Amino acid sequence: MKAIGPPTFVARLTASLVASILVVAFSGVTACAREPEHRPVDRMVNLGFEDVVNEDSSHLVDLAERLDTVNATAVSISVGRTDWTAFPWSGHAEARSYEVSSTKRDFVGESISALGVAKNGTQRDVILTIDVLLDRALSEDPSLAGRNIAGEPSKSFASVSSLRHGKAGARLASLAAAVAKKYRPTAVNLTELMFDDFTFGSEDFDDFKATTGEDDWPRNHEGGIDQSDARINTWRSEAMADIVRRVGAAVEPYSVRLEMDVRSPRDSPSADRADSGHDYDLLLKQLYRLHVWEYVGLNAERSPQTKDLAEALTRRAGDRMSLSIGLWSDGGTISAERFGTALQEAVRGGATSVSVTPASLMDAGHWEVLRNAWSR
Repeated sequence: MKAIGPPTFVARLTASLVASILVVAFSGVTACAREPEHRPVDRMVNLGFEDVVNEDSSHLVDLAERLDTVNATAVSISVGRTDWTAFPWSGHAEARSYEVSSTKRDFVGESISALGVAKNGTQRDVILTIDVLLDRALSEDPSLAGRNIAGEPSKSFASVSSLRHGKAGARLASLAAAVAKKYRPTAVNLTELMFDDFTFGSEDFDDFKATTGEDDWPRNHEGGIDQSDARINTWRSEAMADIVRRVGAAVEPYSVRLEMDVRSPRDSPSADRADSGHDYDLLLKQLYRLHVWEYVGLNAERSPQTKDLAEALTRRAGDRMSLSIGLWSDGGTISAERFGTALQEAVRGGATSVSVTPASLMDAGHWEVLRNAWSR
């Protein structure tokens, strides 16, 4: 065999190394090209009351096709409010919406039948959402209404005390139990359950004192109620935990989870909204999952960026923290482009559970963006 001299050996060795590097590099590019891009494991589309109570027979057919196209793994279906339901609530004819009373239809059941199973036979998670706001119940019984500092009653919010100890809370738990028993969904979800300006009526004052041991509201230097005081936040959060615990106990016998919508942090992505009663960690002790509102079209300039919020939520509790991307904006609806950016940022932040809301605001462009984000 002819000996190989140093120059020849080095040249062949160099060529061999270059070839090996190119093979590895090409293989890596090929593997990356074939590997599907990351997407949330749980992908939910939220249907508002306007989507559920729709007498157009083609509406649910169209929605079913949309959900298949975007590969949604879950659907949230509004069941209405305790005083305005989307189904015939047995024993509570007075609570049925006009549409239910006039047609005798079970719009919730119809929606579950149409959307609960994908075209390929895959079972979707079905989340039944209760809107906790009130309307005619407050007209019929004004004592249920929360009051602001000036003593003015709310037209939509029940008081802390009526939800924690009274009729409003009892009816909420009763409705949750009714839908859990009747439909056996994956979960019951609560939305619009929050405290803000209307927590200062006389009965709420009594509840504040009983909870905190204080004998007066916290006061500012001018003598007015200091709404930013931490003691008010703690009281609201403890009351909220009691309310949620009661609803959770109502659905637990039917092996149904409890979930809840909550406000997103004002400034720091690692914070919560205890000022609204939304102490995330305290609530997670009472229920399975929180859906954090990420309404990019309504956020203030100081609000956390979507990616940062997703990262913070995932660090806090993994997939028990879900990001709810809303389509509302001050001008009506966010653009498909901005919607797509929010979806991408949620994924970049590591969100494993994402929902979009509401379906009624989505046009063809939004659905196409969602298909591209979720069907890869």
